[in-house]
Amino acid sequence: MIDPSYDDIKRDFITALRIIYREGLSDAFAHLSVRSRDGNEMMFMPRKSPALVQSEDLFFVDFEKAVPQSSLHQAIYKARPDVKAVFHFHSPAVILLSVVGQTVRPMHNYSAVFYEGVPLYTGTGQVESPARAGEMAKLLGDAKALMLRGHGAVVVGQSIREVCMLGLFLEESARLQTEATKLGTPMFIETCMRDVGSHCECPGTMVQIKAVVHRSHSNERRDVCTPGI
Repeated sequence: MIDPSYDDIKRDFITALRIIYREGLSDAFAHLSVRSRDGNEMMFMPRKSPALVQSEDLFFVDFEKAVPQSSLHQAIYKARPDVKAVFHFHSPAVILLSVVGQTVRPMHNYSAVFYEGVPLYTGTGQVESPARAGEMAKLLGDAKALMLRGHGAVVVGQSIREVCMLGLFLEESARLQTEATKLGTPMFIETCMRDVGSHCECPGTMVQIKAVVHRSHSNERRDVCTPGI
């Protein structure tokens, strides 16, 4: 049984899963995790649809024990001590961009949050083996997101709320980039990729995004949560 002191985190976890389901970032499968306070484990979910997981289904697992869908999360936590939450999802626009070999690039306010770049993993198939998960974690590097060819994306952040919103921002960015490409050549914010230190305002954008994360998640909790979850 999970310590009652984690009740707020569990509520955020279930709220995020409902948002993921309602906003179309998940088919039957998506998975979310959050690092434990001591840093040596992660709170994880069973192999269920995000629409069906309940707080009593959540459990802790360390970074070595294999459980279904855990490998990528464990590899990222081991490679990135700064990461507190991980979210993997299969959203349509992200998948569409990935299968034509493209990745999200800064183009508008919310895509600018990915100013470090979004690497694209071009291998195919499921992420079951620790070796493949390790490759993906290495490719992610210091970025906030990694796109997986034909298999959605993974985003990382400092909280469940943050990765939930990053997932929404990545899907919106992929959709707008796809639509903009139909109309012409998108005007990407190239300075984000070249000279973050001197000219790019994208790190400042992240400060604004954190306020959006808090406000949006609070509103979503009111709308999607019901007593007892």
